This record gives sequence, structure tokens and C-alpha cells, in this order.
Amino acid sequence: MANITIELIRKRSEHNEGEIGTLEEISLHQEDITKIENLQNWCKDLKILLLQSNLIFKIENLNKLKKLEYLNLALNCIEKIENLDRCESLNKLDLTMNFIGKLDSIESLKNNTHLRTLYLTGNPCTDYDGYREYVIGILPQIDILDGIDVTSFDKLVAKQQLSSVKPKIIAQQKTYENFRIKQKKSSKSLNITEETLDTYEKNYDESDEDFWNQPSENTPECRVEMALHSRRAQRKQDEAKRTPKEKPCRTPKLFAEDGRPYNLNQPKVPYKMENEDNRYVLTVHVYKFMDTSELDVDVQPTYVRVTVRKKVLQLALDEEVRVDESNAKRLIGSKLLEITMPKVKQIICPVKKQCATDKNFHGENKLILTDEVFDSQKHVEFWNITNSSTSLKKIGDNNLENFVDNSEVPPLE
Repeated sequence: MANITIELIRKRSEHNEGEIGTLEEISLHQEDITKIENLQNWCKDLKILLLQSNLIFKIENLNKLKKLEYLNLALNCIEKIENLDRCESLNKLDLTMNFIGKLDSIESLKNNTHLRTLYLTGNPCTDYDGYREYVIGILPQIDILDGIDVTSFDKLVAKQQLSSVKPKIIAQQKTYENFRIKQKKSSKSLNITEETLDTYEKNYDESDEDFWNQPSENTPECRVEMALHSRRAQRKQDEAKRTPKEKPCRTPKLFAEDGRPYNLNQPKVPYKMENEDNRYVLTVHVYKFMDTSELDVDVQPTYVRVTVRKKVLQLALDEEVRVDESNAKRLIGSKLLEITMPKVKQIICPVKKQCATDKNFHGENKLILTDEVFDSQKHVEFWNITNSSTSLKKIGDNNLENFVDNSEVPPLE
């Protein structure tokens, strides 16, 4: 549980630029404070002190706050009013929703002559018969009790009935004290006090779900337990926020059962696959400012895989490629990754011959397509190359051009 430290006070005194020596107002609510300490030494000029919604068991260490005008101790674990008689300027005291059963302890406020407003709503003592008359009779200086104005007539009646009401209050108070003793013995909650609170928190094992599912009692011990569970739940939420949630990574299925590679684009990057005669060229549009170390290229005979920030782009190939001759390069100044993969079965095409030229009567260059050009545009069949009619025709034509008839040579039989 929290203590009142110099760091906490400076944090809550931002409105005074962190200066605590001249601080006149401070709010320390909902800090799980268990003990009032250090304030009377560090902040002697305090006029407003808000300590509601904590786990304070006892009113103490406020004697030096001579300028204190408003003290709020609502929603704590206080069972007795004490140690406020030297707060000479105290004008308003809020003790709503505590566990004050010892009503005669309000007599310690007799010397607080400036006290005008008192709140005891939600305390067990408010159920006593004659409670209002008793409080007004003991503290005639107050003008508002539990939000209701105290008139002069109320003060006169209370003064007259005080002698008869006081014994009733003492008797009811004694009954409540006996009830509290039995309650502590039979309570499911352990006997938690200010001194045992830290040890209790360390050794506490009950789960949050079991606690919130069982009925609770209106006791200081149960309030502490509720604070412990709430604090533990808040701590778990804070730890969950600080710890980034790791999303479960789904492993992509890259191959079919028969070993056939799948096409996959996990990073959802645009790409272009060019199927040329002798090679495949894959162009991938990766992120422009991404470091090359976050890229990985894997070329296999039947597929190519590009890993972009642990996300897979895989493409199946229709023809096998030469892995050892494949290469990848990233173009400088652009976001393009180019992968070149030569094919294993390459298609061999003949080299085109340069067309012959002739000049027409206008003197213009004119392309004359020879038979060789037409032949070069046809696919070559290597197994039938010797039987080509065109080749035979060319050979015969060449022989006729160079033929010389010699009469001395006898004709062939």
C-alpha cells in the first residue's frame, strides 16, 4: 500500500508549481494511503486536505496544521474521532462512510470552536436512537449536520435532552462494540490492521473471481480486501498494457501434398512475371526505404520465393530454371527487385541476317528481302536440316550458275 512521500506530494501539487512549503490545498484521494504522516511537517500552511477513498485507520499527525479549514476523510477505515483538537481553524469535517461506532469520541471536537459543518453519514453511529440530538448537544457550534441545517431550536432541544439521551447512546455504543468483537471473530476476512496490512498483502492467495462471487460484509477488513483485489486487477491491466500482445503467427502452407508449390503473396506487394524464350524475369515492387537485409530470395528449379519482412511471396514456374545461373538485383533509387532465372530447356533461334539493299530509280534505299531472310524467320528443325528442299534448291542453283559445258568430257551414263 502507498505512503505519503515527498514525490507523491510534489506530483499532486502541480497547481502550485511543485512548491510544497507554501501549499494551501492538496488532494490525495484514491492512493491507497494507510497512514497520515509527514504533512504537518512539510505543508504547514495547508487549508484544504482531501484524503477520501483511502485505507486510513486512524486520524493522526495533523496537530501542527493550524490553518487547516477543511478535512475530508470520507470512505476510509476510521472507527474513532481523535487528534483534531489542535486544528484550531477547522471549519468543515467530512467522515462519510467510515466505521465510527464510538459516538462519544466526538467530544474531542469540543475545542474546535470554528467547526460549522460535520458529516457522519454512513457510519454505524448514525443508527443510534437519539444520534442527532446527542451530536448537536455535544457540539453546539455546528450549523450543518449530515447536510441538514441545525437551527437554534434544534440546539435548544438538544441541550435539554442531552442528559437523557447520553445514557442511551453509551448503551447502544457498548452493544455495537460487542458486535464488532464477535464480527471480527466470525468474519471470513482476517483481522487486518494498519500494522499487518503489508504482510497480509504479500501472503494473500485468494483469487479475484472467488472473492467477488461471495457475499461481503461492511467492515474495515472487507474494505481492505476489496481494495487489494481492485489494486491487483488494476496492476494486471497495467502490465497487460505495457506488454505488447504478440499475435499468433499463422504458418503459411507453401506446398501441396504431392509437392507442388503454391502461389502465395503474403506481403501483398505488386509484382510482374515475364516468361521469355530463354528465361523468367520476376520484378517485385518492394518498399522503397526498406533495408535490403529484410529481403531474402530463394530460387528453386520449380518455384521462386521472396521473403519480405518475414512474409512470403512464392510463385510456381511452368518450366525448370537453372538455379546456379539465376541472379537477383535491387535497382538503385527505386523500389524494384529484379530476379532473372534462365531456363533449363532453352529455345535456340537463328540469328537474323542483315537485309540486302538496292537503290531504285529515285535514288532511295529500298529493302530487298532475300530468300535467306524468309528462311531465317522459320523455326529450325535440327533433325531434318539435311532434307531441307530449300537447301537443295540453293545448291542446285549455285551449280547451274557456275556450269561450263566442255565437249571433250563424255556425258554421264
